[in-house]
Order: sequence, then structure tokens, then C-alpha cells
Amino acid sequence: MTNSVRVGAHRLGLVDRPDNYRKLHKRPVPRLGGVGIFFAFFLPLAFLFFFYRNQVSDLLLLHPRPVQMAGLFGGSLLAIGVGFVDDLCNIRARWKLVFQILAATVAWYTGLSIDVVSNPFGNTPITLGFFSFPVTVLWFVMCMNAVNLMDGLDGLAAGVCLFVSLTLFLVSLHFRNVLAMLLMSCFSGAVFGFLLFNFYPAKIFLGDSGSMLLGFLVGALSLIGSTRKAETAIALLIPVVALGVPIFDTSLTILRRWYKKCPSGSPDRQHIHHVLLSMGYSHPRAVLTLYVTTMVLGGAALLITVERSEVTILVLGSLALIAFVCVRVLGNVRLEDVVSRLTQAQTRKRTTTNARISVEHAIHEMRAALTAGGLWEACSAAFKDMNLARATLTLPRESGSEPEVMTWLGTNSIPAPDPGKQSDTWSGTLSVRRNERDYGALEIALKVSGTTPIAEIPEYMDLLRYELAKNLDRLAAGPITAYGDKPFEGRETIEDVRARPGKDES
Repeated sequence: MTNSVRVGAHRLGLVDRPDNYRKLHKRPVPRLGGVGIFFAFFLPLAFLFFFYRNQVSDLLLLHPRPVQMAGLFGGSLLAIGVGFVDDLCNIRARWKLVFQILAATVAWYTGLSIDVVSNPFGNTPITLGFFSFPVTVLWFVMCMNAVNLMDGLDGLAAGVCLFVSLTLFLVSLHFRNVLAMLLMSCFSGAVFGFLLFNFYPAKIFLGDSGSMLLGFLVGALSLIGSTRKAETAIALLIPVVALGVPIFDTSLTILRRWYKKCPSGSPDRQHIHHVLLSMGYSHPRAVLTLYVTTMVLGGAALLITVERSEVTILVLGSLALIAFVCVRVLGNVRLEDVVSRLTQAQTRKRTTTNARISVEHAIHEMRAALTAGGLWEACSAAFKDMNLARATLTLPRESGSEPEVMTWLGTNSIPAPDPGKQSDTWSGTLSVRRNERDYGALEIALKVSGTTPIAEIPEYMDLLRYELAKNLDRLAAGPITAYGDKPFEGRETIEDVRARPGKDES
């Protein structure tokens, strides 16, 4: 089946071309391997329906398993469909997520749901109740994306899924779950047949159609056919441990991209397999290393299945310790940096909120001010909460005399810029104008070293600049006071004040 898909994809030009960055193959390779796996898995099951009155067909038709099988088929069709479209035209990540959630919803509605989770500290499983739906959706989305991110080297994702399926087969054998054993056998055979053409050097790739399908089937087959709640509870923990490599890689990818402020969907070359290649491992050796890791995790999953008391806690604790070491070695992220980043994020959020409130308060105060000095005083509180080092408002006089200058200095103030020296500061000048009328200039400066500037400073300063111009225009249109705090007598305007010779109040 896989070979037929490979030949057909070549003839239709549905191939993946190398880019010498993340795609390390040397020549165009077909990328519709998921289609071959889909038919290799479902055709044997469909063929059994033509032979009624045998043990396998009776097993598949027992209530409520036909509904579960329909959910398995429908969800798989959605998963491979969105992956196929993405292979052809690269759809947005948000739309892939929507269809992943839709496939998970189909599975949940037909009974492939997580109703209980295992309790490693006791024999009584934890019932989820209302939270069954979001946990089930999260489970399927996690499995699909974990396998998708793992598909970076020839034979890696398919081989990992093969070992996971063999682990789940042994778990089903332990519980005497005949339906799950049948499905795992078909799944293992389909993946193994594909792996013969996908191992290095690959003759066909999984593509998103294959990785989405494999992730969905691993998530679904770990739940289907459970006859007791305890089985479902344990069956959820087993693939979590067995899928430790892709789940760990996915978690590390999310953490790394968050830490480096990169979009969560942006590609990079820092996955586990890329790190192994950069350490000098050959392509086959890197894949075989991750195979062995998956086999060890599968053994740990089987140990949890057989022994569910102190041994489980010991195994989970050992895996957590190994994961911590791998984060330090492979993740390029230090725990101290993550804690510092979280602390800085909270501080920045609090500072931004205070600055926004202060700007809104300053705008309100400016609308009630009666002097230009009052306008500047209202702005000063906002400058402080924005952590500015210096702010200067320059209002020129029409008489040609020295302009009126108002300066605010913060606690981390810096001297005025010297054109002959370099300074570790950011500065900018904004024009204060309204209706083609230029009232002056507003200059701000802030230190760069030691603190992270608020990202919304340009937006906040634009609001203050606009309100300054608006209120200066208001003061110029009616009886107002001068720039200082003391009002002039009479009904004089700003133009009158500026025209006064020798007047220099501030």
C-alpha cells in the first residue's frame, strides 16, 4: 500500500523539496505516507465485515463498539484530511488546531473519552465528570502535535509510534483486552509496513497527513475497548510514559519558544533530534538512540501496569529526574532563567497596568487644568509610572525670545544628551500640534540598562501628546492663565502672553 502511494505521489508531483535548513534530505521525496497507513490500517478491519459469524467480526460488532469504531474512523478521516490539505497548501496553524479539536470531539462523542484518570497513590481512579470533554480534547491535540513535532528525521516518528503501539499491545494482553489487541496488531502492521520505506534514507515521508493520523490513532487506541474504569485510568498513563520522547520534545519546544519570545508555531532546529545531530550523531544513530529511549520508557510503562504501588512512584520520580537533566542538557534553557522570566513578566504586567491607569488619570487632570503648568504637572505622574528618566516640553514664543521649557526628572534621571558622547539611553521627540498648529515639542528619554522598557510607551506618549495639544488649543481659545502657576489678570490668551516683552514666568 505504501509503495503504491509513493509511486502515485511521484507521478502527481506531491513531493517535499529540501531547503538545506530543517529539511535535510537531498532530493524531492513523496510526503503522503499517511494515506498508505490509513488504508493499511482500516482495509483489514473493513474486510472482516464481509465475513460474518466469526470471532473477530462479532468482536467488532458488539455494542457499543460499532459506535466507537465509527468514531475511530471519522476522527482519523478528519485528522488525515487536515494533514493532507496542509501538505498541499500549508494552511494556518489555527485552522489545523480547529480540525484537531473537531476530530477529538468526534472521538469523545462516540465514546472514546477519558472519564477517569489513574491515581498513582491508590487503587481508586479519579472520576473527571464535567471535565471529561476538555481533558479528552487536550489529550488528542497533545498526541497529534507531539507526533507532528517529532517528525523531523527519517523513520523517527513512525518508529516511535511503532514501539508505543507494541507497548500498548502488551498492556492490552495484560488486561486480556482482545479488541485492543486486534487494533494494536493492525496498527503495528500498518506502521511497520510504512517504516520499511521511511527509514533512512527515506523513500516516502509521513507528511502532516501521516503525523496527524498517527497521533490521533495512538490517542484513540489507548482508550478504545476498555471494559473497566480501572483499565481506562491505567491506559491513559501508559501512553503518556511510552510517548515520553515526543511529549517531552513538545513541552520543551513550547517552553523554549516562550522563553525566547518566538511564536509557538515557528519552526526551528532545536528539537531533540536536531540537538543529537549537532552533537555529532549520524542520522541513523540519532534515530536509533531515540528508539532505545522509547523502548526504555515503554518498559517503564509496563512496570507501572504490573506494579501500581511504590514502584509507580519510584518510576515516575526517576522519569521526572531524567526529564530535568534533559532540559538542562538539551533544552538550552536554565531553570533560573525561566523563573526570572516569569518574575519579570509579572513585574512588567503590573508596571504596564499602573502606567495605563496613570495615563488615563493624567488625561482626566489635563482636561480640568487652567494653566500650561497645570497640564505639565498632570503629565508628570504618568511619566513617573512609565519609568521615564527625563521629559521636556518646549513651547516656543512668537516674540522671538527664549522658548518656555518645562523639564521633569525621574528618580533614575539622566543628564541632557551630549552630541559628542554615547549614552545608554533611548530618547525621542514628539511634535505637539493640532489642526496644523504647532505648539511645541515633547522630548522623552529613558535608561536601557538594568530595566526593560514598557512596550506600550509609544502608545501612551501618543495619547499624552494628543491631549497636550488638545488642551493647549483649548487654553488658547479662551480666558486662561500663563505658563506658570500664577494667573494673569484679565481675559488674556496664550498669544497675548507670548507677545508680552520680557515676560518670563515659569
